[in-house]
Amino acid sequence: MEQQTTTLDLREERSSHLQSAAFYTLKEMARGQTVILLTADEPSLVMQSLNLQFRHNLAYEIAAVEGGWQVDVRRREDVAVQDVPDALTRDHKRLNALLGSAIQYLNRGDAAGAAPLLHDLAAVLKRHIEVEDGLLAPLLAPAGEQPQDAPQAIMQREHGEILAQLLLIEECLTQDPLPAGELAAYSSILSGTLAKHEYREENNLFPQWQRALGRKTAEEQKEIMSRVETLLGEG
Repeated sequence: MEQQTTTLDLREERSSHLQSAAFYTLKEMARGQTVILLTADEPSLVMQSLNLQFRHNLAYEIAAVEGGWQVDVRRREDVAVQDVPDALTRDHKRLNALLGSAIQYLNRGDAAGAAPLLHDLAAVLKRHIEVEDGLLAPLLAPAGEQPQDAPQAIMQREHGEILAQLLLIEECLTQDPLPAGELAAYSSILSGTLAKHEYREENNLFPQWQRALGRKTAEEQKEIMSRVETLLGEG
């Protein structure tokens, strides 16, 4: 498929309108498309804010050009995995897609259609939590004892809550006939819990882990990335 490129010249746009002007073009950006933004001022803060609005679904490169700055923007799934936080964030989307599809079946009363998706969700979610708790937390934790409100402490505490909610779903999946109403209720609760948990991880914990990774050698970073991708793939 031929890649499409759209250029949006924002060099005459007022700074206060820059983000909203870019937002609507990026909102319509399709798979395989590149949007080139031209700005007069350095756009790092604007792009960080936009990426937050799009729940980290943007991949972009910023370069100085004659007359200002150029930002090449693509959808995240169109580019290779960049680093550990990127791999984890993409796995969040995988979890959300599985659970969202299952809930659609359950909302139609089709527990049999939802069951394979929920089984897959359980396997992927357990593996994801094991990667974060078992592999990354020991390697990337800040030095010293962590307070209860530290991002990593919150993450691990919430993982216990998530696994408890997942267990309720798994217990329902052992019943015959499958209780569609209970599965729908428990799945909706888990969906809300995951949404809040993932937001906190992506915005509070992952930047902390990224800084910790930056203090490791290139070989150590490569090894950690390889282990993360292998384990998430097995999920």
